[in-house]
Amino acid sequence: MNFDITVDRTKTNSVKWNKGAIESISANPDALPFWVADMDFAPEPHIQAKAKEMADSGVYGYPVFDKFSSIAASWLEKKHGWNVDSAHVLYTMGLLHGIALAIDLFTNVGDKILVPSPTYRPFRELCLRSDRIMHDYELGYRSGEFYLDRERFDAMASESKMILFCSPHNPSGLVFSRDDLKFVLETAKKYDIPVVSDEIHADLVHTGVDHLPMGKANENIGAKCITYLAPSKTFNVAGEHSAIAIFSDEEMEKTFKKKQSALWLTSPGFLIGELTQVAYQDGLDYNLELCSYLKGNADFIREFLKRNCPEIVLANGNASFVTFLDCSAIYDKIEKKVLSNPERYKGGAGGGILSRFFGVEAGIAMNDGTWFGEQYKDFVRINYGTSRALVQDALEKIAKAVKAL
Repeated sequence: MNFDITVDRTKTNSVKWNKGAIESISANPDALPFWVADMDFAPEPHIQAKAKEMADSGVYGYPVFDKFSSIAASWLEKKHGWNVDSAHVLYTMGLLHGIALAIDLFTNVGDKILVPSPTYRPFRELCLRSDRIMHDYELGYRSGEFYLDRERFDAMASESKMILFCSPHNPSGLVFSRDDLKFVLETAKKYDIPVVSDEIHADLVHTGVDHLPMGKANENIGAKCITYLAPSKTFNVAGEHSAIAIFSDEEMEKTFKKKQSALWLTSPGFLIGELTQVAYQDGLDYNLELCSYLKGNADFIREFLKRNCPEIVLANGNASFVTFLDCSAIYDKIEKKVLSNPERYKGGAGGGILSRFFGVEAGIAMNDGTWFGEQYKDFVRINYGTSRALVQDALEKIAKAVKAL
């Protein structure tokens, strides 16, 4: 694959490139999109061929996916060295749906759910809309690195009824160590609470970095654990909803399957079912090349900032294609400029100080850190799932805006 070539999505139904959506966070409809987590690369060739084949057939009737679980289980073995009985690989209609159902089934109204922050915003919404309390556990942070503070984690877990984890972590790009995962699972077992692990970014851990699925880490621990993965980020099919869930606890699995059956949500739709199968069956080479390219992008950002804009620091950035940029060294200057020029920075109500500044001054749209928690106002999240040339162009514009402060 040549990941230096991207797809022109400006005239497609893409929220990432939608001018109204871009303006809503950056106060500039013409800002280039480096925000929402999907990529601009051409599809994996087998996926593209399958989609064309399906379109050419002209028939979209009832499908049958009797090999879906076995193909997904084979992917877990190839990609992560995790040997899972396919009978226990469950389809869910998207990862957030699967997590929402788990929250509904395995916690009660008013329960506290421990969620590490900075937090992927829909996790906050899942807790709120389910009438649960998000127990906001802040990851430790120093010198551009987020990390698991075990003492505080244990104290907060003792007051919680579920741990909603994100591994690798979004938005920091933190890949947790084996010891960290062991600690999380042993803590959950000690307090007899389930761990729900969102691993939607797991397949895009960068070359040279190891990811351990929560369920695999749990094999000799025996905590209650659900591990969710999905093809959506891995193969850039986020517009279709498909995910898999692997349970470590048989009773929880039975409860989950029964509820899914009652809701008539036990199998994928025609299009995403076919695309998921072909992706997991034939997409490994593409995936490995992509992981290497994304690592190159992250390394490029890190080195570019050190040389040309040391006021900004790349945080972690060892997985997927989104991560935080730490702007704390210049936040006060930027805040003063934005607040003293309200007309210039008007709009961008869905963003914050930093996203509006970079949207207007650099023409680059990024998610404001406050989207992941009000305490993260010093950060923006950048999406580098695009060509190296476009990443370089964005960084040059960001550096120029900072130098003009």
